[in-house]
Amino acid sequence: MQNSPKALMEKIGIKKLFEVPHGKLQGSTVLATNGKENLTVSQMLKSAEYLINFIKDNFDVDEFQYSITIIFLKSVQLVLNNGRADKPSKENAHIIIDVLHEIADIHAKNECEKELNEDIAVSLKCLIETLN
Repeated sequence: MQNSPKALMEKIGIKKLFEVPHGKLQGSTVLATNGKENLTVSQMLKSAEYLINFIKDNFDVDEFQYSITIIFLKSVQLVLNNGRADKPSKENAHIIIDVLHEIADIHAKNECEKELNEDIAVSLKCLIETLN
């Protein structure tokens, strides 16, 4: 698999994740592969939980953008646990990317990482426009 946001989104894109038949995901189900590394449902659930807690601990969750992002992450958790959830609207998908980009910048170790985060966010936003 290529190491690009577009390649990753084509493999584990929001659309595809929300189209998985009900009851088909297990903890060991591989969602994406990068070389020999696999991203499983279990790992994705841990990541979603971490992001939800990080947002609650570090941001005012009553703010519109962070609330939308938490709702989205909860929806991803539902889908990964074989629940039913609607995929986000195009507008909300852009907001979610903005919030996750902001969180990635907080964790960035240097300006180079921040520039990479910006490139990824822009690529994902362009991809949203082409998918919807």
